[in-house]
Amino acid sequence: MNIKNLITLVFVLAIGMTLYAQKKLSKLEAPSSPASHILGMQPSAVLNPKSYQTLETALFSNFVSENDFVLPNDFALEFTPYWTKNHGLSITEYLYPENAIDQLVRNASFSLASTQNFKLGDDMNSNALAFGFRTTFYVSNKADREKTKADLQTIYNASSMRAVLGSIIAPTAASSADLDTFWLNFQNKLTEKIVEYTDNGPESAAKLSGEIRKESKNLTSYDQNNTSQFIQELMDIIYRKTDGETAINAFEDYMKKRYGLSIDVAYAAALNFPTKKFDFSYLPRQSVWVTPNYRFKDNLDFLKIAAVFRYEWYFRDFYTRYFPNQEVFENNIDYGLELESQFKRFSISFEAVGRSANSQIPAGTDVSGNELFRKDSDSDFQYIGTFSYNITESIIVSYSFGNRFETIENSGETLVSLLGLNFGFGAPTSDDIDTAKSD
Repeated sequence: MNIKNLITLVFVLAIGMTLYAQKKLSKLEAPSSPASHILGMQPSAVLNPKSYQTLETALFSNFVSENDFVLPNDFALEFTPYWTKNHGLSITEYLYPENAIDQLVRNASFSLASTQNFKLGDDMNSNALAFGFRTTFYVSNKADREKTKADLQTIYNASSMRAVLGSIIAPTAASSADLDTFWLNFQNKLTEKIVEYTDNGPESAAKLSGEIRKESKNLTSYDQNNTSQFIQELMDIIYRKTDGETAINAFEDYMKKRYGLSIDVAYAAALNFPTKKFDFSYLPRQSVWVTPNYRFKDNLDFLKIAAVFRYEWYFRDFYTRYFPNQEVFENNIDYGLELESQFKRFSISFEAVGRSANSQIPAGTDVSGNELFRKDSDSDFQYIGTFSYNITESIIVSYSFGNRFETIENSGETLVSLLGLNFGFGAPTSDDIDTAKSD
């Protein structure tokens, strides 16, 4: 195998195995699907971007009830078809799809939710289903792309240096009787390669090779006839000291967190079965969301801010029939902000959202017989805090507490005390990224 092929092989292994080691490239987030939102199972108005999980399932239990505690009987599913197969994406294609259509298809997900606690106006529970769709558009900028390119170049250089040094160390060790002799023959070559493959100048490279030599004294005892373990441990030191490992960890973190601006677009519809018969149902309400999110980086990489715009409209005939004593508006417009702090295994978020409700109510006719309407409106406000904890990479538990909008189905009940459990399956891994593919 020539040096060029060896460099390519080591680069592929470094990115595909050392870099990701089959780690998931997408962190599971707290449950947040359009279908569960429109059924009121999740009172939050902010619809956070879905993680790259092929399938997510969520259970919800509301602690506020007549029996003080309710076993989870509300559930939601969300399915992302794109990640059911390997598309052979390069790293750049994974991070920066070429056009909006690619993003729409890749990030598209379909959600389903079910509840047996959809209250009617007579306080009777009925069954309800909801269906939802959403997708996320990531807005990259030139600085992001340049940084990604630079990071990949750093990783490639580190992998290339590792391959070249591997071809030098083995014969040098085989011809050196002891560790001092090995370093006498190898140190200058190491310094030269550090200068060639990193940003270090001759002086700093010489200092770095000296530090590597000093640290190598703590390795496995040097044996000229069996140097394989010594070589592997020495290569690990070189890789770490020349920032190859640091670059890999930073890039892995970047791929998971996706800094910068993203825009979530979603739609959901609720389907109610007031008589609990399959052949008799209503579509009582529908919603659309537009949710811009911005994740900060560097010293503020734990912080994310989201704005929400949600338009919700109602089928008034349903509410007139089953909620005769309730005032029902034709539509709501929700608007507000959410601030979230994410750490290694847990996150804390707080949202504050306002609501404007509007209707046109018949007000008789004019002298010509034309029907007249008057406008009716109302406003409301909700604030909810949520704590989430990643039990594992595939399981996350969350608890929400706060004050919600007063809803038609639960008039007067504004307290939020909600426990959620989310399971994720099929997140993309290194197998879904073609690390040898040229961009």
